[in-house]
Amino acid sequence: MGDEVLVGDVGGTNVRFAIARRQDGKIVAESFEKLAGADFDKFDDALSAYLEKTNARVDRACFAMAGPVQHGEVTLTNRGWHVSEAQLQTRFGFEDVRLINDFTAMARSVPEHDPGAFESILPGTAEDGAPIIVAGPGTGFGVATLFHECGNWHVLNGEGGHIAFAPRTDLEFQLTKMLRDKFGYVSNELIASGMGLEPMHEAFCEIFRRPVEDLSPEEMRKRADAGDEMYLNLILVRACAVMGAVGDLALANGAVGGVVLAGGVTERIVDFLRMPEAVERFRERGPMSGFLADCPVVLMHDPEAPLIGAAAYYD
Repeated sequence: MGDEVLVGDVGGTNVRFAIARRQDGKIVAESFEKLAGADFDKFDDALSAYLEKTNARVDRACFAMAGPVQHGEVTLTNRGWHVSEAQLQTRFGFEDVRLINDFTAMARSVPEHDPGAFESILPGTAEDGAPIIVAGPGTGFGVATLFHECGNWHVLNGEGGHIAFAPRTDLEFQLTKMLRDKFGYVSNELIASGMGLEPMHEAFCEIFRRPVEDLSPEEMRKRADAGDEMYLNLILVRACAVMGAVGDLALANGAVGGVVLAGGVTERIVDFLRMPEAVERFRERGPMSGFLADCPVVLMHDPEAPLIGAAAYYD
């Protein structure tokens, strides 16, 4: 890369910045800062705060944004910020600015990581040269496909988290009907992501005929661990939605190079992802069940992954 590049990971909850460069073949990130998105009216203000705090002077920037980037502009899916490459270039005097989807960056970071960054969820054997699905729920539900061609890594991204949720159990059909009546469309993001937890919780309380309590995700998890049937089912449905979604994506993309899960929600429910019901949701594909029988699923542990990926993408 030679020169440094300012990188950012702009999510629905937090904004992370760093200064990155390639050194001895590896991406190195420094001056790492995490800011709460709710503290700022717009992205420019968060970026200004970072530049003032670190006194950084960088000519080039690449920002990973939690939303669909089109023609150098993006509106964040779960925060109303509108961001434009041209406006950032004008305001901050950058020579070059690139906006990319956050899961483009997440996916591009995968080949930059050592094997120790990955925890096995489902064992298997990755097929060399085959596409890899990189996906998972955080505030939203990100999806990207990673593949290697002509000596370079490439990322195909879209809005795969908004694919319709496919219920398979009686409880899930009941839940889907309730959410459909309220929202009109039930996506995997609504079932599995952080932004969907509140409506999911309300629906479960209605199904189980219990009052809605104001609980944090950690408190819900504690109740599940203590054997509370409703919260056990709530987390298991979310885990099954994740494994069903990435199984669908792997099937559609021929991604027998494996599945890499990422995102904060994924980390918190990792043991539920290994439960037989969730494993079956990934593997069971009717006459095509053999297709994913040996497809590995791993969890990537690195809060800085989108920053590393943004730098690698820019490089």
